[in-house]
Amino acid sequence: MTVQEAVGGRLSLGLGVSHRHIIEEQYGLSFDRPVRHLREYLSALVPLLKGETVTYKGETLQAAGAVDIAAAARPSVLVGALGPAMLRVAGELADGTITTWANAAALSDHVVPAITRAAGRRTPRVVASTVVCVTSHEDDRRHWVAENFGMVAQLPSYRAVLDRGRAAGPQDTVVIGDEIVVERQVRRLFDAGATELVVMLLGSEDEQTRSTALLADLAG
Repeated sequence: MTVQEAVGGRLSLGLGVSHRHIIEEQYGLSFDRPVRHLREYLSALVPLLKGETVTYKGETLQAAGAVDIAAAARPSVLVGALGPAMLRVAGELADGTITTWANAAALSDHVVPAITRAAGRRTPRVVASTVVCVTSHEDDRRHWVAENFGMVAQLPSYRAVLDRGRAAGPQDTVVIGDEIVVERQVRRLFDAGATELVVMLLGSEDEQTRSTALLADLAG
């Protein structure tokens, strides 16, 4: 809430449950029933962000009290939700989702319908996070993505969303090509139901400059 006040009400708070190998093997914590944990976490957090006094007791956590910080409005809460159960929780309790490695097909056929059903009368935010590179060396850049991010295809949540988008690996979800191709792919993401785009730039300095210029032009 302090950050929300400092940035003039522009904060979006992103939350996610991560992956089993990180939570259990690196942090030594339980990854048992992550959907339940997320639902309980949001059930306590969202009312607190609204300035409400909370008395909540779930199976994995409890919260009591209030956050007494005056702010213009609560921050928007986004969840890194990709699977059906996570999308249902995000739609019911949060403001939307941030997707990773979800191409236009995965958005239109799975992510957007699932979270929209769960949100009811509200319109959820669907923030598509993707790699963008305006380049004349499309094959080389896709190969780089496959080499450097190929391991994500082994993580269950990412493997599932790749399969839903009929993508062999992350290299099949990135937005790469010349200006015409990249613009067409970006528009496909929005046509699929994305409300916003978060971009990771890829390539040489010149390629990143070209990418930034195109994206700025599209945003304008």
